[in-house]
Amino acid sequence: MSSEDSPSRTPDEPTDDAEPAAASTPVAERSTPNAPRTSPDDASGSPLDRIETRHAVGVAAILAVAAGLLVAPGVYGAVTGPDGTVAVIEIDGTIDSATAQHVEDNLRDARTNESIEAVVLEVDSGGGLPAQSERMYAAVDRTASVMPVYAAVDTLGASGAYLAIAPADRIYVAPSAQAVGSVGVAGTAPAPSGPNAGTTGPDKAGSDPDTQRERRQTLANLFIANVIEQRGDEIEMDREAIAHADAYLGTEAVENGFADEFGFVDGAVADAAAEAGIDDYAVDTRRTESRIPGGLSLLERDNGTVVVAEGSDDEFGDGLILAVAPAAWDETVGDDVVMTSYTGRLPADGDEAAGTTNDEDSAAANGGEGE
Repeated sequence: MSSEDSPSRTPDEPTDDAEPAAASTPVAERSTPNAPRTSPDDASGSPLDRIETRHAVGVAAILAVAAGLLVAPGVYGAVTGPDGTVAVIEIDGTIDSATAQHVEDNLRDARTNESIEAVVLEVDSGGGLPAQSERMYAAVDRTASVMPVYAAVDTLGASGAYLAIAPADRIYVAPSAQAVGSVGVAGTAPAPSGPNAGTTGPDKAGSDPDTQRERRQTLANLFIANVIEQRGDEIEMDREAIAHADAYLGTEAVENGFADEFGFVDGAVADAAAEAGIDDYAVDTRRTESRIPGGLSLLERDNGTVVVAEGSDDEFGDGLILAVAPAAWDETVGDDVVMTSYTGRLPADGDEAAGTTNDEDSAAANGGEGE
């Protein structure tokens, strides 16, 4: 062996060729696909899993907020206010100018108030002045053309009061209502009156009896024509029977068609709201602000001049005409005034007068059978 030869290596010594093989062993172990990952957070997932979970939670929260914004207005509206209002307007006591103004003003407000969807007339009146009753009739008719209008009669809904509510869509009455209907007018018995030295003309002191009768008959005919126009399909009577001017109990009024059904104000309010299409509603009650104690301020004759009578002891003029039921006559004008009733019966052929009178029925002033 030459001295230049390299010393021989023992089998245990590593060689340069073996070193790469030894170094590749841990690399192969790390690259094994199925090798489990070890982490101190193995119980809760990897950081990547936690990021994905947080992202999903954030998206869900955003969606929940968006859904709340969509639902909130409806929920807010449901808890903050009703869908609409039913106005309850009172017609109470003797009908005079103040009563008519009260009803007209409130019905006008109902028609122009966007929140009011229906009206109920709460009625307890035996009638009163014809012209004021007609004013109320016109206001009710106008309102019923734009929204549901119902009426509920408690004890009295007669004569001028019945005329006023005739255009209502439905009329409810208490079964024990005492007077419903009484379609006609009444007045003091006409008496002759001659010229008066204190007047500027012969008729200033009052017209003759025939003229008075004709004028009152004209009012009675208008009254009946209006009722037939509004309730003709419901009332199971002919014109002559209606013109008899009877006042009916609540049970009778439903039977003959002067009223539609038994009921009270609350029921009328609920039904009017349903007719208007509102489930959740408020009730706005409009009471009569003031009433004149003791009935109407009526007319009297003072040296041929017509003035307003302030006291109950005043005398009444011949021109007094009332659309008032006999049941309310005493309360309206007192029991010492002789009443003559006027019906709307058709005149006989050849008669020039507008109708007939029942002068003999003066007992009606005391609650008798006069029309």
